[in-house]
Amino acid sequence: MENESTNLNESPAPLKDDSKDKKEKKPINWKKEIISWAIIIVIAFGLALLITEVIIMKAEIVSGSMMPALKKDDHVIGNRLAYLFSDPDRGDVIFFEYPMSYKELYEIDPELTYCKDPDLGDKTAQYHQNSDVYVKRIIGLPGEKVEIKDGLVYINDSTVPLDEPYLRNKPKGNFGPYYVPEDCYFCMGDNRNGSHDARYWDNDIDDPTDPDFDPDRFRYVHKDKIYAKAALKTPPDMHWVEHYRYENDPSK
Repeated sequence: MENESTNLNESPAPLKDDSKDKKEKKPINWKKEIISWAIIIVIAFGLALLITEVIIMKAEIVSGSMMPALKKDDHVIGNRLAYLFSDPDRGDVIFFEYPMSYKELYEIDPELTYCKDPDLGDKTAQYHQNSDVYVKRIIGLPGEKVEIKDGLVYINDSTVPLDEPYLRNKPKGNFGPYYVPEDCYFCMGDNRNGSHDARYWDNDIDDPTDPDFDPDRFRYVHKDKIYAKAALKTPPDMHWVEHYRYENDPSK
């Protein structure tokens, strides 16, 4: 009983007060918080701008000229840096500025970018800073002679036409010969019978009677007008864009 009474008389051990160990919460410095978020947003915006303006480019296919590889309404991502250390090659699918874009014509003569509006009865500007982006395949390289006979492509008077298994259908027609200038490329669509391409980009704005008239003035795509090399088609039908390499390429 002595032991029991002793235990009953003992006072309970005091609870540990750990409130002093807890750090007091400091008030939020809203000015500092806003500045830090602003910096993050600016950096994110800068990176997004860098990626879209320097590294990649996105284009929407607006026609069936590149079928079956690319269909109308497809969205394709291009690599802007693809030709930084190399030249475009035959078979590459590229994004480029249409040789007769409003931007190109505006630089030649602003009057070429105006037209009569039948409703308003006056001239309406047609020039846009963001010119149409075309997507085609490179067929002719700088300095080459390109001729199309019965729909088949012959380079530099070769007796064997290019092998083009990517074509949607059997091509038709006779075109050329065309002589591709230096630093320029002859481009056509894979849907050869339904593509408005270099075969039809002749000069229809100058006076044909002028001694300096050049019917091929707008036929070719200059290297400086190439925006990007097509890389990836986005979902839902995501796949890499095929850049064909020809078994019987006369330039190799």
